[in-house]
Parts: sequence; C-alpha cells; structure tokens
Amino acid sequence: MKLFITGAGGFVASNLRMRLVTDGHHAVCASRRRIPSYGNEIAIQTEYSGDAPARMRGCDAAIHLAGSGAQTIHNQYAAANHLLARTITRWCRDSAIPRIIYFSGLGASAGATTSYFISKYMAEQEIRESGLDYVIFRPAHIIGRDDYLSRNLRDQLKTGSIIVPGSGEYHIQPVSIRDVVEVLLRAVSGDTFRNRTLDMVGPRAIPFKDYIRIAAGKDAPIRHIEMEEAYRRAVRGEQTSYGVDDLNILVGGFVGDHRSLREASGFEFHDFSEAGRPP
Repeated sequence: MKLFITGAGGFVASNLRMRLVTDGHHAVCASRRRIPSYGNEIAIQTEYSGDAPARMRGCDAAIHLAGSGAQTIHNQYAAANHLLARTITRWCRDSAIPRIIYFSGLGASAGATTSYFISKYMAEQEIRESGLDYVIFRPAHIIGRDDYLSRNLRDQLKTGSIIVPGSGEYHIQPVSIRDVVEVLLRAVSGDTFRNRTLDMVGPRAIPFKDYIRIAAGKDAPIRHIEMEEAYRRAVRGEQTSYGVDDLNILVGGFVGDHRSLREASGFEFHDFSEAGRPP
C-alpha cells in the first residue's frame, strides 16, 4: 500500500509509520514541523494550505490525524479541526485518493456543546459529505509508550504527586496503540469499515482514579483537588496539568461501543495495561 498521512509527527502517526515500514508499505508523511523519514518514506513539511502536494498522487488512502486538542488565540479549533478537514478532503479529491480515514473524538456528536467536540463533529460532516469513501474513528485515550496521558502523569510525578480533579470516579476507556495501528491498517482497505463511524475504545472502561493507580503504580502519591479549583486554574491559563478541554473530556465520562469496533476489526483487543509491552 501507499498511504498519505497527516499529523505525521504525532504519537499515533509515529507508531503507524513504524509498522508500515516494517510491513514494507510506503507512505507520504505530512507535518507542520520538519520530521525525519523512516525507511523509504517521503516526508513533507506543510502548513496544509494551497494546492495538494504532488506527492499525494498514487496513494491508496489518506489517514488524517492532524488537528488540535488545545485552543489558543493563534490556534483555534474551527481552523485546526473543522476547516483543516475541508482542505484534506479537497486534496484527496484533487489527487484521486478514493478513501480517507479520520480521527475525530469520543464525545463528538450533533448535540455537542463544547468548542472542541463541535469542531470535531463539523470535521466529520466535511468528510461524510466529501464524496470519498470514509472511515471515521472517535478515539478516547490511546495508551502506549510516550502517549499524551502517560507523559502528563510522569511530568506530574516529577513535581511530587499526581493530581486527580474531583472524585476521580468518572470513567475513561483507554485503547492500546498496538490495536489502534492494527485497526488503521485494516480500515485502509477493509469493506467492513467503509462509510462507518466507530468509537475507537478499548474493551475496559475504568474510573480515572483507578486507572491512575494502575498506570502510575499503587505507591504513587496522589492528591485530589476540588473540580471547581481545577477548572478555575485552567480557565485562567495557569500552569496546570489539565486544560479546560482535558477536564471536559474527563468529567464527560465518555464510554464508547467497543463491540462494534471489535466486530469490524476481526480480532480481540489487548487490555490497556498491556499497551507498553512489546508485541
């Protein structure tokens, strides 16, 4: 296969690219920052504007992973998620790429009320209405070596303790990066995924406070703070381990439909506790 990958410098893309090289596939990898090439990849630096890169032609599918999970005055969700999806679908049509796979977010829906999930849902709509074959995944927390959540917890430990906002009873449903990569490869050509929207979640939902004990170790120092205080710090832009949208996602307690994902994928998923182990 030959794939076009956006957000190629990110956690998910880096793991996917290593698997593609191992399996002998080819990739054109796009990123806003300069990234090294793995194997026989083609890496391109782009601001995702203007005409489609010439290197896209001949790709079998596009995997659109670029986007933003944090908003600033210079990087707003509408542009970073919604309008970027419009650009990538146009690039795919112009380059005769028949299929696009998109990473949205668990919590995106027509009833969304937060800026992040609204932008993700609007991006989904751009893709559904593009005329391309599509697969939309709604991931929650993807766990593996050097994932965002694990880095956050390690950084917190360096300051002395891990903060749990509120009760910590809200649930998360982590999925292993190993399984995410396998699903992506099958979704590139698998007909069971075609024109579907699926939750990218693991087989087990768990309260956040319990997940912390597993991920950081039973002896890791943990400190609860009031949820109101956590939101106050985030809204004020103070140095904090959880941004406003991090808190929205946690408090939302979003749990997805793992069964449909497993049936479409055709394999049994690993528990998130195995995510960092070698295959």
